[in-house]
Amino acid sequence: MKRSLKTAAALLFTMAGSLTAPISHATDYRWLSGWDNNYPAMPYTLEPFIKGVESGTNGSIRIIRSGPETVAAFEQLQPVASGAFQFLFTSGAYHFGTTPMLTAIEAIGGTAEQRLASGIFELVDRHYQKIGLKLIAVPMSADGGYGIILKQPPTPAGDLQGRKIRATPSYTGVLKMLGAAQVQLPPGEIYSALDKGVVDGAAWPVLGPLAYRWYEVAKYVLRPGMGFVTQPILMNLAAWNRLTATEKKVLADEAHKIEISWPRESARLVQEEEAALVAKGMTIVQMGESQRAKMKAAWSEGLWEMAIAKSKDIEEVRNFARAKGL
Repeated sequence: MKRSLKTAAALLFTMAGSLTAPISHATDYRWLSGWDNNYPAMPYTLEPFIKGVESGTNGSIRIIRSGPETVAAFEQLQPVASGAFQFLFTSGAYHFGTTPMLTAIEAIGGTAEQRLASGIFELVDRHYQKIGLKLIAVPMSADGGYGIILKQPPTPAGDLQGRKIRATPSYTGVLKMLGAAQVQLPPGEIYSALDKGVVDGAAWPVLGPLAYRWYEVAKYVLRPGMGFVTQPILMNLAAWNRLTATEKKVLADEAHKIEISWPRESARLVQEEEAALVAKGMTIVQMGESQRAKMKAAWSEGLWEMAIAKSKDIEEVRNFARAKGL
C-alpha cells in the first residue's frame, strides 16, 4: 500500500513537472536555392550554414530545401519577399531586374575581414529591407572567382570579338571590353546551348564547369578570372522579425563562419577544379596582354556604372566603399 502511494505520488510529480516545463516548438522554414546540389559551393556554404542553424537552435528552426526545379533561379526573389519561402541562397545577378545592389557589391575589394568590419553590408541590408528582405550572410569567394569557358580559343588579338557568350549582367563590362555579345540563359540551359552552338562560350564562377560536365561541350578555360563571387543568403523580413533573440544570434554566428571560411576554401577548390578540367581535356588559355591590363577596371567599372544607372542607392554604397578603402 505504501509502495502504491509512493508510486502514485511520483507519477503526479512527474506529470506536474511536464505541464510546467517549457515546450520547444520546431518551425519549418522553406528555403530556395538558385542552384542544384551539383554546385560546388553547396558543401562549404549552404550545407554547413543550415546544419549549424538547426543544431544551434536545438531544432526550433527546421529547414526544408528546394532548388531551381521548384522555382526558376531568376524568379526566386519575389516568392521569398512575399513570404511563400523564408530563405534564399542566390546570386545578385539573378534578381538584377529588381535591384542591382548585390551585383554592384561584387565590385568592391579587400579581405573578408575588412569588408565585414567596414559596415558596408549594413547599407546593403537596409536597402533589401525596403523590399521585405533581410540580408543574413554575404560569403564572397577569393579574388578571380568568375571566368569564361569557350568552344574555341580567343582570337589572335587576344579577345572574343564577335563571340556569343552566355552571361548574367555582371559580366557586361568585361564582355564589352573583349568584344563579345552577351546572351542570357538560365543555368540549366547552358550545356545544351554550348552543345548546339547557340553560344560560343559561357561566363560562370570558376567553380562549376567540372560538376556540370561542360568540359564535354567546351574545350577552353579563359583566364585570368575576375571579381568576387558573392552568394548571399537572404531571409523574408517578417519571418526574421518573428525570430527570438537567440535564434537571430545563431543565424548571425553561422553566417560569420561561412563568410570567413569561404574565401579560403574557394581558392583551394579553384586549384583542384582547374587541374581536373585539364585532365578532362580542357586547355587553359589567357586573354591578350592588353585585355588582361584592362580586365579588373572593366569588371569593376562595368558593375558600378550599370548598377548606378538603375538605383540611386548604389552611389551611396560606392562612396562608402571608397571611403573605407574597398
